Amino acid sequence: METPHYTIQIPPAFAAIAGEVDPKTRIFRTGGSHDEMTAWFDALCEHIGPTVSPGGAAVYSGTTRPGVYKRLRAGKMTAFCFHITGKKKTLFGREKKLKELPLVYIPVSECKAWRAELEQRSARIKASKERVERDEDSAVFEEAETDEHTARMHDFLHYDPKDKGKRNVKYVERIDPPNERR
Repeated sequence: METPHYTIQIPPAFAAIAGEVDPKTRIFRTGGSHDEMTAWFDALCEHIGPTVSPGGAAVYSGTTRPGVYKRLRAGKMTAFCFHITGKKKTLFGREKKLKELPLVYIPVSECKAWRAELEQRSARIKASKERVERDEDSAVFEEAETDEHTARMHDFLHYDPKDKGKRNVKYVERIDPPNERR
C-alpha cells in the first residue's frame, strides 16, 4: 500500500484515542457511549483539525462519493469512525451488543491535497495535448471514477471487520442515550 505524502500524521496524544486501524487501510475505528463519542470528537478536532463526512470529502476533493470510498479502501485517505454502542438482553437472557453505523470523519487537509493533485495531473495531461503520458496519470483519474461495485461500496466503512460472523452483534439505526429512553 503506497500512502500519499500528504496523509496526516496521527499525533501520539490522539493515537491512543483514535482506535484500531482496519487492515490495509487508514481507517481508524473505535466505539463507546454517547458521552465517550463527545470526548472522542473533541480530541479529534483538537489534534487533527477540521473534518468532513465522506459526502463532504467528495465536495472538497472535486470527486464523487464512490471515488472517496475507493480511495479509503485503497488506504490512500484517512478516516476516523466512531460506533455508538449499547447492550440488550435477548429472549434467552444473553447479552447482545448493539452498534450504530459509524460517524465517519475525513480530514479536510487530505481532501484539499487530493484535489490539488487531481488538478495538477489534469493540467499536465491537457498540456500534453490530451494524451496520457504515464500510467500513474490515468490511474489517479480511474481512482476518482465510479465502477460496477459502487452499489454497496460503503459497507466496508460502515461495518467493523471484527464483527463479521458474530451473531451477538447487531447494527441498529439509533441507540438512545440513557437519559432519553422511551
